Amino acid sequence: MPAISSVTVYAGSSRRAPPELLDLARALGRGIAEQGWTLVYGGAQVGLMGALADGALAAGGRVEGVLLDTFARVAHAGLHTLETVGDMRTRKASLAHRGDAYVVLPGGLGTLEEFAEILVERQLGLHARPLVLVDYCGFWQPLLAQFDAQLRSGFVTEHDRASLEVVTDARAALEHLRRAATSPDAGEAGSSGAPGDPRG
Repeated sequence: MPAISSVTVYAGSSRRAPPELLDLARALGRGIAEQGWTLVYGGAQVGLMGALADGALAAGGRVEGVLLDTFARVAHAGLHTLETVGDMRTRKASLAHRGDAYVVLPGGLGTLEEFAEILVERQLGLHARPLVLVDYCGFWQPLLAQFDAQLRSGFVTEHDRASLEVVTDARAALEHLRRAATSPDAGEAGSSGAPGDPRG
């Protein structure tokens, strides 16, 4: 059985997202569906989230969403399942637990928070699921520079920094996930090596 059957994707929902980022999200959603993986995401029909789901659905894929009940008005109508929850902690936990791997697209503060939580869990050795950051057109370069500053200051280890896969487009993200899916250790807690130093 493949090590990956579902992929949780974190992405922005802003209606102001530029067309090239919408195309990126749509391509990733399509690629996830073509691999036969379930797409798990934030449940919205707008922004990169909506384009992501549209891409997967158009390719015949299964899409599951988790959305705050206060934002039900922007829920995507075409999803196979939609879980509505009352608070962000529950939403983040459900998104994380449903995925065998994670991809982070450009987004705002919510995307950044979700990414940081998954990254910290990897640092603490709570899981070793694949984690891919899509740095399209240098979107995440300021954040990566901050990681490097934390590395130089001793707050992040070389092991922790290396555990994050950084790519520039949807195709490279999918290729990394395909490689991870063939690894017998993918997703097992601690399989990427010794747990990281719990600094932060």
